[in-house]
Amino acid sequence: MSLSKKLCHFLYLLSLPLILAACSAEERGWKNQSISEGNFSVDMPMPMQKTEKTEITVFGKQVRHFVRWKPSSMAIDKFKLFEVSYTECPASILADSFRINMVLDSAVDMRKKDFSEVDEIESQAIELNGYPGRAFFYDAPKGNTTVSVKICIAGNKLYDLVVVAKKDYAIHDEMSRFFNSFKVNN
Repeated sequence: MSLSKKLCHFLYLLSLPLILAACSAEERGWKNQSISEGNFSVDMPMPMQKTEKTEITVFGKQVRHFVRWKPSSMAIDKFKLFEVSYTECPASILADSFRINMVLDSAVDMRKKDFSEVDEIESQAIELNGYPGRAFFYDAPKGNTTVSVKICIAGNKLYDLVVVAKKDYAIHDEMSRFFNSFKVNN
C-alpha cells in the first residue's frame, strides 16, 4: 500500500468516531413535539415513535397511547427511554378534586409495580406545570438504572411521563427539559 493510501486510511479511521458522534447527536436532537391527538406538547429527543396498546388502566381496560424515544444502540449507555403516555378520563372522575386525587393515587400505585415488586417506593403529590399530579423516583438496587415518573390529570386525560436513565450519566438537564416542557394545549 502506498504512503498516500495509508495516510488516507489513517485519516478515515481517525475521523470515523467524530462522524459517528455527530450522527448520534443529530439522532438525539431535541424538538418540541405537538401531539394533537393527545392534546399536548413536550420537548423530547428525536426520532420519536407513537404506539398504542390496550391494557388495564386505573379506569379499567382501555387504549393507552404512547409517544416515546428510545436510544440507538450507540446511546444505550446513557438513556433508555423518554416517554409520555395518556388515556382518556371518564367525565365523572373530573367532577371533583377528591375523585381526581383518588385516581392519581391509584395510577401512581399501579405504575410503581411496573418498576418494582417493592411497595415501599415513596410517591408525592405534585403539580406538573400547573396540573395536579403524583411523582416517584426509583433507583434500582441491582443494576445501574434510575426511573423518574410524573403523572397528572389535565383536560380529560391522565398523562404519565417517564424517564429511564443510567445512574452514572448526568441526566438532570435533559430530565428537567422534558418534564418542564410538558404542556396541555387549550
